[in-house]
Amino acid sequence: MKRRYIFFRGLIDTLDLYTDEFVTIFSEQEAECLVVNAAEIEDEMIRLKAFLTEEVSAVISLNNIGLHLEFEDGRNIWDRFGTPFFNIMMDHPFHYKAALDAAPEQMVLLCMDRNHVEYVKRFFPHIRTVRFFPHAGIEYGKYIPIAERKIDVLYAGGLSRYAAEGLIPDLGRIQEFDAFALVKNALEVLIQNPELTTEYVIETCLKEINLTFDNKRLGEVITELRFLDSLAVSFYREKMIRTLAEHGVTVTVFGTGWDRCEWENTNVIYGGVIPSRQILELMNESRIVLNTMTWFKRGAHDRVFNGMLAGAAVVSDQSEYLQEQLSAGRQLRMFSLRGMEEMAETVKELLSSDACAQAMADCGYEEAKAHHMWKNRLREISDEL
Repeated sequence: MKRRYIFFRGLIDTLDLYTDEFVTIFSEQEAECLVVNAAEIEDEMIRLKAFLTEEVSAVISLNNIGLHLEFEDGRNIWDRFGTPFFNIMMDHPFHYKAALDAAPEQMVLLCMDRNHVEYVKRFFPHIRTVRFFPHAGIEYGKYIPIAERKIDVLYAGGLSRYAAEGLIPDLGRIQEFDAFALVKNALEVLIQNPELTTEYVIETCLKEINLTFDNKRLGEVITELRFLDSLAVSFYREKMIRTLAEHGVTVTVFGTGWDRCEWENTNVIYGGVIPSRQILELMNESRIVLNTMTWFKRGAHDRVFNGMLAGAAVVSDQSEYLQEQLSAGRQLRMFSLRGMEEMAETVKELLSSDACAQAMADCGYEEAKAHHMWKNRLREISDEL
């Protein structure tokens, strides 16, 4: 029987990039794919209903898009038709508490970090199926030798501390403890101990003031204070770029917030906010692609694999998954967030030797091409799709 899949796109540029890649992979396998425009979902319901008149193998979506669709009777579409809904969670689950609390039975949750899997099992026990599904990369554009590339160092990622401003709740409304004091303490602990997760630090800080909540209330508190995650991520992103600039390295940055920094350095070139596909093109013109995790301690980020597949030399902060999967020094260089000076010396060393950077980039490309593309990830769950 022909495989039939449903996808959603049209809301977020980066997610559309992944979705387009998924559709291409399944279409090449001669599967029938329905791509629903989530930005015009009311108009798309007729097409969706028609597609569902025949059995659908699975819905493959990102960050809950389409998860809670209902027909006129108010029942979740996917539960009504028994359609497996593979929900790929690109961010930490604590950002989507309301959506996950009301998840349909048919949902299979795929998380980008092993810690996220543990978090879901603890705080969303009603979710029957959750598993680790690491990031992957996309090969895009033409190959250019390292020596001929125009950009020395590329970093594509915004300063999330500005986005975090919209996540901060009314801390004075929290009655059980002094939220202002706890937030200050927790952020200091995160900055000083970047190997720790945000949820662990929040729970630990609560225990230090003799507060122990059940999982329901603790999950609510962590969700309210999740902006700490974005502040810690942003702190180290900014520190990385500033350290490089102060060491005389020219860095081209893209993403929101860089134009709002309180400091300036002529070695930082701000390119604004551009489409994700254009970032992939620019990686093909970059000697070095930088990465910092979005506080993923046991996962990865697509910047790592996209950079490798672009033939660039990749420099990233370390994680359990990257250390398991990749050979540091041969396929990429990894650094500790505690060691920004060492990171800067690593970047300068790679820039000083095109031969060294090229050798590492070639090894990284071969590894990513063989094991870390989206088709590899989808193949790992092919028995369920």
